[in-house]
Amino acid sequence: MLHSVISRTQNDADHSSLIKRPAHTCRYLEYSLSSHFQPIYSVALRRPIGYEGLIRGHSQKCAPISPVDLLSLPRTGHQMLALDRLCRTLHVQNFAPQSVNNEWLFVNLNAQSLISESPQTGFTQQLLDASGLSAHRLVIEILENEINDAGRLKRYIDYFHQLGCLIAIDDFGSGHSNFDRIWRLEPDIVKLDRNLIREAAQSKRAESVLSGMISLLHQTGSLVVIEGVETEQEATTAIAANADMIQGYYFAHPAPSLLTENIASDTIDQLLLSQKDLRTQRSQGQADKINHLKTLFQRTLADFISHENLPKSSAHIFSDPRAVRCFLLDENGHQTKSTLNAFHHRQQIELRFAPLLCGDKGNWSHRPYHYLAIEQPGVTIVSEPYLSVADSRMCITLSQAIYAGNSVKVYCCDLDWQQAP
Repeated sequence: MLHSVISRTQNDADHSSLIKRPAHTCRYLEYSLSSHFQPIYSVALRRPIGYEGLIRGHSQKCAPISPVDLLSLPRTGHQMLALDRLCRTLHVQNFAPQSVNNEWLFVNLNAQSLISESPQTGFTQQLLDASGLSAHRLVIEILENEINDAGRLKRYIDYFHQLGCLIAIDDFGSGHSNFDRIWRLEPDIVKLDRNLIREAAQSKRAESVLSGMISLLHQTGSLVVIEGVETEQEATTAIAANADMIQGYYFAHPAPSLLTENIASDTIDQLLLSQKDLRTQRSQGQADKINHLKTLFQRTLADFISHENLPKSSAHIFSDPRAVRCFLLDENGHQTKSTLNAFHHRQQIELRFAPLLCGDKGNWSHRPYHYLAIEQPGVTIVSEPYLSVADSRMCITLSQAIYAGNSVKVYCCDLDWQQAP
């Protein structure tokens, strides 16, 4: 029975008749298949700019079958490719008559079956011609972790790009995700695995990693969608991480029909406003605490200029528990004395980083805290947060170029950023 149904969708010629008969549902084995669409929102535009087509199946007795179980029914790559094309056809035919605002339609493509069967190209063009949907409105989603033959897949991707379609890598960040594949495949859009936003909403460290991942994906030339957003905290985190688009139950559930009104615009506006208020509060709080540390730092500098005694001068800044180490650099970035660690920090030093603890003869001229201080003598430089090579902890560095002992020196103090406000 499986073969009898699949045989109607074995090749482009057989599919052309199916494509020319727009239908809200179609039969597959004993199941009736239909389309649901979940909106994908632009954060900046605050409206749906696309919809993902999702397959839904029910038996003759109206019992639902999960998409995972449905897509597990085919026994061969040939049968999977046929079902894959059937689903894409259904989504396009249901989407095209509804869409009036040039939204994208995201459709999943089983890339592995495409590669294993090596079908002749032409199906997608026939589908677009039959439906009247412009190629630039079709986004082909490919699961990133199912790619085996990246070279052959790249040729298919190039073909879809030549048609005018967009390519999205789905579920990036799960399994064996690899940025190398992103650089080679050159997708227009990358959809991040939903587990990333769940972790980032609960962990500051994971949130920082998510922001860095999105920044790197932007540098590769890809827009980023965070999917699986289900709570206000996850939505707030996604926006803070600079995602271009967001998708999930928090904004809208999948439905057979496209949205007729922008029901999430006010929600996104409120999220953006909350983000602005939070940034202002954090910035003001950090400025107040940093100003206190900068005052202590100025006393430290004055003492050092007078006595040129690193341990004595550092006592001022070490009175704050966030100050962990002080060190001196010359005009060329070379460290002139051993790093001086605060007493309260010495007890936390881990011996596994022992090879990195001694900064004698180190050259830190490549660090912003050195070259910015040299460029702006007399000005206290506050670095961006970075991972300290001394103990593999996040820190920020206060630094200032001063004139002491007949030479220019850069006095530096590291602050534990994990304790800083």
